Amino acid sequence: MRIRSTTILFVAWLLTSGLTSLSAEEARNDRDKRQPRIIQVPKDYARIQEAIDVAVDGDTVLVAPGVYREQLRLQGKQITLASRFLTSRDRKDIQRTVLDGSISRDGKTSRGNTLITVARDAGSKTRIVGFTIKNGDDGISCAARIEIAHNRFINNGDAIDYESGGGICRSNIFEKNRDDAVDLDGASEVVIEDNVMRNNGDDGIEIRLHKYSGKMLNIVIRRNRIIGSGEDGIQIIDYPDKSNRIIRIERNVIVQSKMAALGCMANGNTAENYEAADIPERIEVINNTLVDNHYGITGGDFLLAFNNVIVGTEEVALKRVDGNSVLAFNLLWNNKIDNEGSHIVMESTIAKNPKLDSDHRLRSNSPCVDAGTSLYRRRDTVLLKIPRTSYTGNAPDLGAFELAR
Repeated sequence: MRIRSTTILFVAWLLTSGLTSLSAEEARNDRDKRQPRIIQVPKDYARIQEAIDVAVDGDTVLVAPGVYREQLRLQGKQITLASRFLTSRDRKDIQRTVLDGSISRDGKTSRGNTLITVARDAGSKTRIVGFTIKNGDDGISCAARIEIAHNRFINNGDAIDYESGGGICRSNIFEKNRDDAVDLDGASEVVIEDNVMRNNGDDGIEIRLHKYSGKMLNIVIRRNRIIGSGEDGIQIIDYPDKSNRIIRIERNVIVQSKMAALGCMANGNTAENYEAADIPERIEVINNTLVDNHYGITGGDFLLAFNNVIVGTEEVALKRVDGNSVLAFNLLWNNKIDNEGSHIVMESTIAKNPKLDSDHRLRSNSPCVDAGTSLYRRRDTVLLKIPRTSYTGNAPDLGAFELAR
């Protein structure tokens, strides 16, 4: 069969014209069928940022053990940036995969700039997993809602600085950072859970309540160990306008803070002075264990404290937690001063040795066992409701840990 040259030319034109291109929907479907890639550093690309730049949504940049001196930027896509811990689950891979911001000049070593910057347009499925991040100005500066998990932060300024970002901050270790372990600015909304924050220079967690009037922001701080903070374990800093935020602080252990376990400050002031600011935002302090802090809880005008253990406070365990605040079903023991002007419900407050072990868990003969409440009402308003699945006895135990039964 003979094919005329005009027919050949027509077919060639058809193939190269817009008439044969995929529709937008077909293009999306084709992209969705694409298998995510694993891009390896240094096997595929020598530098981490080069691998990030070629990655597209759903890809993983997997970094081999080594010391990397780069300033990284994640933007315009949602990828996983991880060490081999992602697949091995071997914590040694975290220790061996280091992002180091130190700079050597004239024989002297100093800290560098921010090690990882996450831009506002990074997708919500972005993850940073399994690195040692050290010697940065900030370890991570994050303006998006992402997951940051299983990392170790050492000797940064702020380890994680959320700039109206958030997401999940889980199972990280923060040690000897010069400023805060976690710093929340702007309209940040984050779940901070299962982390260890040890011997950080300023606060374990600092929260600035900048002016904000959008949908309610929920800041959840739970199951963390905050030890030896140079200033406050958790510091909440108020600004003149009330904002749409709820802060829930639940099942944390806060130990040996040089200043307050939970300090409330006013007018943008972050230098702790124990002013016990009348912060109007709702702060829920549920089932925490506060041990050997200089002060316990200072301030709060709508602070709801239930089922906590506060022991060994050097000065005042509860200072001017007043206004619409309620403090009930807590244990206070061996504090220099238990209460200074706080709204304590005395009939449900226990003054006995909590009998904690060296890990701040309850011993079997502790008066904290089954001593809490799962429901608390103020007139017709429910202020506390703990689901039955969250405790093991007849009632919740006091403190961060339920007794193992």
